[in-house]
Amino acid sequence: MLSADNNKPKLKAIKKVNIGAQVYEQMKNQIISGVWEAGNKIPSENQLMEIFGVSRTTVRQAIQKLVAIGYLETRRGEGSYVCRLGMESYLRGMIPVSCLGEEDLKEIFIFRSLFECGVAEMAARYADDQQIEQLRENYNKMKKYVGQLDKYVEIDLQFHGLLGECTHNAFVCEIYKIIEEILRLTMGKITDSIGYEHGIKSHSLLLEAISKHDPERAREVMRFHVEKNTELYYSDNFWKPINNHQITAEG
Repeated sequence: MLSADNNKPKLKAIKKVNIGAQVYEQMKNQIISGVWEAGNKIPSENQLMEIFGVSRTTVRQAIQKLVAIGYLETRRGEGSYVCRLGMESYLRGMIPVSCLGEEDLKEIFIFRSLFECGVAEMAARYADDQQIEQLRENYNKMKKYVGQLDKYVEIDLQFHGLLGECTHNAFVCEIYKIIEEILRLTMGKITDSIGYEHGIKSHSLLLEAISKHDPERAREVMRFHVEKNTELYYSDNFWKPINNHQITAEG
């Protein structure tokens, strides 16, 4: 149950200050770091009492808190087991985005298709000249940083944030802030997996549609961008048309 990996956190005796909070935090970190893996039983109450040097009440309170936030489940007569931490836990602000798995990634792709198509349409309707120029400058930076993954992803992330600003809708902008780490993760995974060509092409088409204040075209291009990202990430079928319609640089 306890990892022998020296790079991972280990449980240790508690300092006699804020004892309950220390027990809770150490146990939570064991789960987040993967030392206690999903589906596995954690040490018994007696074992935890001995490791931490605390009372049974303190251990039980920590377990109850972890159950309440979805980290553990208790089974009568069996003990406590680690729950799978996924999208719901992340959105509730309880786990880092690095804990999300492949199934969560699929849900992120679906969410982006639902959310960002509408954002692109609104951006094309409401973007002013200054915002369009900012998008153009950002796009030129993207081209500059092709081949430099971390810098490219940050510029890509900024482009999508600028799209949110172009809607002139405060709620949209706040959602982008909330999902920033999710976008950074998926953009990095996608670009590292499929390369830069599709992203550069799609952003060029988005910029063109928004510059022309063409909401339908902007929605179409964003849908193409996200769905093709999904397709490319999960298959090698690179330029398969979507719904018998292929978007090209010429439109």
